[in-house]
Amino acid sequence: MKTKIRPSELALFGALLLLVSAGMTGCASPGSLAPRVVLHPVDNPIPPPKAGVYDARSVDVPPILVSKSKPRYPRELKSVGGGEAVVLFTVRADGSVTDASIVKADDILFGESAMEAILKARFRPARVNSVAVDCRMKTPFIFTYHSYFVSVFNSIFPDFSDPDRPRFASPGVSDAPLGPGPPDQAPERPF
Repeated sequence: MKTKIRPSELALFGALLLLVSAGMTGCASPGSLAPRVVLHPVDNPIPPPKAGVYDARSVDVPPILVSKSKPRYPRELKSVGGGEAVVLFTVRADGSVTDASIVKADDILFGESAMEAILKARFRPARVNSVAVDCRMKTPFIFTYHSYFVSVFNSIFPDFSDPDRPRFASPGVSDAPLGPGPPDQAPERPF
């Protein structure tokens, strides 16, 4: 047996459906579900170098990265989607890293994560007249929350149509080149 719906009932049902869907859309707005993240940016001046520490531009052979530690993406900032930090540090004559400090960061947590990672890194030391010396450097860290999921997806389902495409991207850190000029002329990025 078929039930006949009157036009007035159909209009009422349509209006009710519209109200419910509009209300649900309002409930799903980003501001109402999750608390808004307040960023705490950092912008510190670069202090003068300590006595006996060379600038990276004044050495014969710059420090060369031997081992690195991937910075962690701050869990508290996952809703932000990404950020940057610039860290100043000294590569000692033995290749260890000391005196790390945050020069600039979109949030203090990005800066702290970058600083933790750089303190775990090891370098071949800078050289002046073939002698290993302490050398001060700075490097940017670019954080992207989305890249972790993209790299995991790409490692599981690689695109074999592009032989030059890297198969396993480093999660959480961008591969953007450092310095001016085209990417093929940019200096090698340590992180």
